[in-house]
Amino acid sequence: MILSLKFASAALIFFCGIAGGMLPWWVQSGPRGKRWLGLGIAFSGGVLLGAGFIHLLADANNEFQQLWPQNDYPWAMLLAASSFLLVLFVERVAPRLGRVPVGSSITGEKSHVIEAVKASNTYPYLLLLTLSVHSLLAGLAMGAQTSLSNFAVVFLAIIAHKVCAGFALGASLHRIGMALHRAKGLVAGFAIMTPLGIIIGALITDALASHSQMLFEAVFDAVAAGTFVYIATFDVIREEFLPPPPDRMSKWLAAILGLALMAVVAIWT
Repeated sequence: MILSLKFASAALIFFCGIAGGMLPWWVQSGPRGKRWLGLGIAFSGGVLLGAGFIHLLADANNEFQQLWPQNDYPWAMLLAASSFLLVLFVERVAPRLGRVPVGSSITGEKSHVIEAVKASNTYPYLLLLTLSVHSLLAGLAMGAQTSLSNFAVVFLAIIAHKVCAGFALGASLHRIGMALHRAKGLVAGFAIMTPLGIIIGALITDALASHSQMLFEAVFDAVAAGTFVYIATFDVIREEFLPPPPDRMSKWLAAILGLALMAVVAIWT
């Protein structure tokens, strides 16, 4: 019975991921779409912030403690902070290394704007990568469940994450002006990762208990935490509060709501 539920839930999670990813286009097509899209993006920033701090970083810290109970060094925090600075380098430092030479026709503030556009066009793909790998790991964990009660808890947590994470991805793709037909393919790639993980996890449950698998998950969770926090702060929330900042209070409350949702989900995960 539980195996049948795993395959059925895999299909449901896939469609939830698609729906979340397409929401930015559906919302904007309606009345006052731009305002609701801004609120939704701020909400997704809070979701990513909560997922990074409350879920991924906490999980990574617990996993490292299980792996090395005698070693209390904060490996998870070190990896998260390092990944934050690595993404900062990739987006904000590396583009300047190839900046236009002095004396050319593109200098000063115009050059800075071009670099900023390049950075903003990078983070959706970075977000896609981290969300996809994390979704695969979440699917593996769900597929490995052997009791119906634990399966139900993990399923509810993944559903909540999937819709919100899909929206965060869709919003980031929408912001850079990606065409809907192209975005559908990327969102579908993200959406399929959790079902794929569920199927793999259901077939090779015993492999998830290995030391190497736990180490990989701990390292990735920590790295993804730093990446999520960077994307939430630099690329999502910050962009929504740049001048002129319409609906500043509403967007702030939306970000709090996203964070609160991840805090509530953490009660059962």
